[in-house]
Amino acid sequence: MADQGRVRRTTGREVLAGGLLTGLATGFAWPSVVELLSMDGEFSGSEFLTSLPVPSLAAVLIWKWWRTGIIFGVLVAYLVLLIPLIGLGIGGANVLQSAFAGAIAGVVYGSPWAIWRGFRPATDPGEAVESTIPAPMTTRQTTTVEASSGDWSDEQMRSDT
Repeated sequence: MADQGRVRRTTGREVLAGGLLTGLATGFAWPSVVELLSMDGEFSGSEFLTSLPVPSLAAVLIWKWWRTGIIFGVLVAYLVLLIPLIGLGIGGANVLQSAFAGAIAGVVYGSPWAIWRGFRPATDPGEAVESTIPAPMTTRQTTTVEASSGDWSDEQMRSDT
């Protein structure tokens, strides 16, 4: 009953796959938005500022779908944007090339978290705390009723029986 509210911890493989998906989503979404915003062939500063929330939206989408962690997803998404995507965008790469580079960069940037998750113990901190505290002993409490001499007379007790 108490385990229904707990979230299962992600493993290293799931974190690595989450990094891949976050990089892929960022690598596909950001160049697509840039293509849509710069229809005139010139990418201005206002278009760049408009496209900046796209990696965080991709990270939130993957976080909701894959449950790897919001901070992990946003950090990986903006690292993917910073290193490969802006460089490929300057070089004139298309959306498919950017998505492929984003997926590779997502795996590279997600690998430290995956390694960290792989070396952590498998138990939840909440379970470890609960297992070290001994369970309270339940004892049967019996109550004894004492008859006082002032409440009942001997005649009343004989008439009751």
